[in-house]
Amino acid sequence: MINRLTLFSLCVAATPVIAQEIHDTFGSTQADVTLEMVTAAEALLATLDNPARASREEMLDIRTDHLRLSMDDGNRQDWSYWPRSQHGLLLSLMTTEQRILTHELLDTLLSVKGQLKTTQIMELDNILEDTEFVGQPRGFENYYLSIFGVPSGNAPWAWRFQGHHLSLNVTLAGGNITVTPSFLGATPAEIPTGFMAGVRTLRAEEDLGRALVRSLDEAERQRTIIASQAPRDIFAGNLNANEFRLKPREEWDVWRETLLPQGIAVADLSESQRNYVRRIVDEVITTYRPEISNAYLESIDINDLHFAWMGSTERRSPHYYRLQGNDFVFEFENFQGDGNHIHTVWRSEAGDFGADLLASHHREAHR
Repeated sequence: MINRLTLFSLCVAATPVIAQEIHDTFGSTQADVTLEMVTAAEALLATLDNPARASREEMLDIRTDHLRLSMDDGNRQDWSYWPRSQHGLLLSLMTTEQRILTHELLDTLLSVKGQLKTTQIMELDNILEDTEFVGQPRGFENYYLSIFGVPSGNAPWAWRFQGHHLSLNVTLAGGNITVTPSFLGATPAEIPTGFMAGVRTLRAEEDLGRALVRSLDEAERQRTIIASQAPRDIFAGNLNANEFRLKPREEWDVWRETLLPQGIAVADLSESQRNYVRRIVDEVITTYRPEISNAYLESIDINDLHFAWMGSTERRSPHYYRLQGNDFVFEFENFQGDGNHIHTVWRSEAGDFGADLLASHHREAHR
């Protein structure tokens, strides 16, 4: 008998494989992906403008201002990865048609690997819904979609899909796409009991980091391990982990000044050790389609990165690591639940929320 998580993941993975092969064969570009996103987003927005597609009761709940926000709305940078009410159209309030269109929009963004990670993270929230009683919204349907601005093949617009342990932030302009901040988390990261015991979400990110730190000799470890205790959460987030509250807005970008490259320079590692770094970076970025991920991969020189570790190097014990360069930052934190609760984030110092993309588009438009 196949578990629901396994069945759902297989179904999600099956269809995009053909599309992925087509993209790889015919060499589609970010401009092509932009048009796919525009088509999917417009179809979704059209369901709000046609009362015939929903009953009167549904139309009362599914209001246009839940989904459609302006490009300069302050909520565009209010990303989060913990269970809370937020702006956007909740999956549980969508019609069946809207849910289908939401997943079609996600299909335009994610690789097959990324789709599996995303659906597994969402399904894990159903486990928490059954096992945790903390008064916070849980479950597969507690995820929000927001569209900022008017979908366009050239003019700037953005969209976001997020909820507990998931925040995908997409910005588009001039046929180009950015995807940071990008957050994926998992709890239980390893399912401890039942039919799915042993299934691990975000396994590669954890195992590759540990393999890298364990490959170091004593002198290299002394340069790499910067603290014996792991932090309670990532540093480049907007959550105060000690008090479990949102940081004041003026503190959201403080990490750009306070989070500096630490640990050992990747350039000082052996070729086999640098290969671990390449695999980590590839695992993180290829969550997204090749048209998106390839441009990022080409822009990152791993020899410009530093690798830092905190906490235990043993499995199922709290630990943290970070790869950081001039612009690329990836944090992996596994502190809660005795090392069974993962938070990961990929950030760009210059490109979060499309900042560099929008600045470039503005300059081109005003020549």
